Amino acid sequence: MEAILAVERLRDQITPLLMTTEIRTIAADDFWMSPCRNQPSVAIHFTWKQDWPAVRALLPTIERELAPFNARPHWGKLFTMSPEHLKSQYEKLPDFIRLAKKFDPQGNSATIS
Repeated sequence: MEAILAVERLRDQITPLLMTTEIRTIAADDFWMSPCRNQPSVAIHFTWKQDWPAVRALLPTIERELAPFNARPHWGKLFTMSPEHLKSQYEKLPDFIRLAKKFDPQGNSATIS
């Protein structure tokens, strides 16, 4: 509930850029790169208007507000977290990077180094 209230406090900043949002519960799983790895989660998804400069400026504020909740970004959504922060949130990220380099040695797929 506190994470939802943290986002609610940003409503005046978020609303002008937002197309829709979704809040849902997700069961824990054991997928390496899942935001729900080893923990049941509440996901807050944002679908943004096509204004990348404004959204990009807002994302660090949202990420900062959600940091106390160890929020993990969804790989298919926009975020500005540093690779170092992502490594601290995704314990299997180093294994994933090694596997990606093994099967894609030319680096044709996007990876975090």
